[in-house]
Amino acid sequence: MTESTSLTLCAEQLNQSGDYQVLQKLAPKTVFNPPSPERCYRICVIDTETTGLDTEVCEIIELGYQIIEFDSSGHLYKVLCAKNFLNEPNGEISAEVTRVTGLTFDDVQGHRIPWDEVKTDIQSVQLCVAHNAGFDRPVLERYSEVFVTKIWGCSVTQIDWATLTEVGSKNQEFLCWKVGQFFYHAHRALDDVQALCQLLSQPISTEQKPALSFLLQAVRQGKSLVKATGAPFDEKDALRNRGYLWNAEERVWQKLLDDAQQKEELAWLTEHNTPNPTIVKLKATDSFSVRAK
Repeated sequence: MTESTSLTLCAEQLNQSGDYQVLQKLAPKTVFNPPSPERCYRICVIDTETTGLDTEVCEIIELGYQIIEFDSSGHLYKVLCAKNFLNEPNGEISAEVTRVTGLTFDDVQGHRIPWDEVKTDIQSVQLCVAHNAGFDRPVLERYSEVFVTKIWGCSVTQIDWATLTEVGSKNQEFLCWKVGQFFYHAHRALDDVQALCQLLSQPISTEQKPALSFLLQAVRQGKSLVKATGAPFDEKDALRNRGYLWNAEERVWQKLLDDAQQKEELAWLTEHNTPNPTIVKLKATDSFSVRAK
């Protein structure tokens, strides 16, 4: 018996005992499923590591992405490319960023992201996905216009993990543990991307559909920005609890939602003394960009 076979049997015994859960180290895939007879499209799963959390000023220090074939049902197929680039920022890399990513200034010094190459790659895709697209997209749009015209999806906000998997956290590393039963080296760009691809390929819910299929359903929904124009001051806590965010520039509470939810939301606003909200219809390419804020 080989050592690998012995370890596999040991892991199976531990799992079957009910007293242990054994996690497997992620082995990134180059092929998820055999070639499909259906028409395939291209998805770019992407991640950035940056010098901070302010999307208006932070600098990218690492960019990772995979471009993969997928079908309209959310099944992934062949990985067409997997790339990772380091990038020297103009500013410093803080100790906190180094603690999270492991990257120091010496690691990235002299490195530059080849944006022309990135643009060529991204031009061919129909959809970009990040685990927090509301962060990654605004940052990437500052570096290359190719990201401005793409449709984006977010695996944090557009998959109802709690309902579909009964996992209460949307943290990617935790979801990989609980849903995919694997672990990986988190907070490096390509590692995070490859882990997210594996997570999106997992069958979830009673329907046992790949997680990506539920994200695609959300991406296909028309979206609007609802602004609670004229909302009384004493409704601010209710609005916050409802998921509204404060737009300081326009001094209004606002929320992004699918058009299918609009009727219910307007009724709720009327009940909370806000009968005349402002509805801003968004283009498919606006989700998670600064244009949706």
